[in-house]
Amino acid sequence: MTGMWAPDTATQWTKHWLYDWGGANLDLFLAIQRTLPEGWTWLPEVMSAFGSYWSAPAVVVLLLVWRRMLGRQGVISLDVPLCRFMLGFGLAFAAAALAKAVFALPRPFLVLGEAVYRATSAPDSRYTLPSGHSVYVGVLAAALWPALGWSGRMGLLLFAAAVGWSRIVLGAHFPADVLAGFALGWACVAAVGPWARRMAWGWSLARVRP
Repeated sequence: MTGMWAPDTATQWTKHWLYDWGGANLDLFLAIQRTLPEGWTWLPEVMSAFGSYWSAPAVVVLLLVWRRMLGRQGVISLDVPLCRFMLGFGLAFAAAALAKAVFALPRPFLVLGEAVYRATSAPDSRYTLPSGHSVYVGVLAAALWPALGWSGRMGLLLFAAAVGWSRIVLGAHFPADVLAGFALGWACVAAVGPWARRMAWGWSLARVRP
């Protein structure tokens, strides 16, 4: 009809500007890939390993140890971040799986060829939006943010940036996937905040009951 977009035209326009950034998403991907010197793929591999959701159980254990070392003060200050992390983790990865299925955007190596994929392990999905690693570090950063001082927060942001960089230079994700993943992880932790506080309060009541 005159004066109206066809649905596929509107979808293409939205993708071009919101995801492709008018072509900048691809340009940034190629520019960031060039920052990795030859023979240094071990560095992003290490960052990806530390930034994987498989490290979530280790994070929970470390928080419990930290909480115990701080005594009563730790119980008060770390219960809510611990609950935020556990609840946010579950919600974020359910949301990420749904987003990948809904958007079904292809990985970089499916668009640009196998040569851009440098990781030693096979990708866990053919779809790219959002980056699962970035979802995870987004959850981690948002959950721990209230419990950390300025230096801890800066360290956490640097770690998140390094993990995002690793996913791009290894050819697993475009920059838009990384930013979307980080935002999704942070948003999911914010969404579960009220339930996390109730859960932490329930733990506190359970400890004081005879």
